[in-house]
Amino acid sequence: MNYFHLSRNVKLIAVVCSVLLLSACAAATVDKKNQIEDRAMGRWDALLTGDFAGAYEYLTPGTRSSISLMQYQRSILRKQVKWTSAKYNKSECEETTCKVTISLGFTVYGALPGVRSFEGTQDISESWVLLDGNWYYVPEQ
Repeated sequence: MNYFHLSRNVKLIAVVCSVLLLSACAAATVDKKNQIEDRAMGRWDALLTGDFAGAYEYLTPGTRSSISLMQYQRSILRKQVKWTSAKYNKSECEETTCKVTISLGFTVYGALPGVRSFEGTQDISESWVLLDGNWYYVPEQ
């Protein structure tokens, strides 16, 4: 009879441990999604407000070692586009990489003869990588 109770207790403990492990995995996934959303939107908030130094900090350390802040600012300011809004849509993450989709509002100036500006919205995909516990934006080359 003791064997029966011991076996039942072991099974109960195994089920409880499994539930705890699964909930921990789910919490880690939700935490990763919140962290990447916060980082992606933090970068876009900086770009939308003209805080190029703040946006520069979201670049990977390798990118920042090869492009100075001044070069980064110039590359943004040379574009004929002004970003007007950014909204996080979704992310598809693996262990250390994420593809983030942002709905980006923009105005393009001087794109067509006779048209001063054109406004639109477009979904863009960004690459992010996890390094030393932080997510960093990987610009397209």
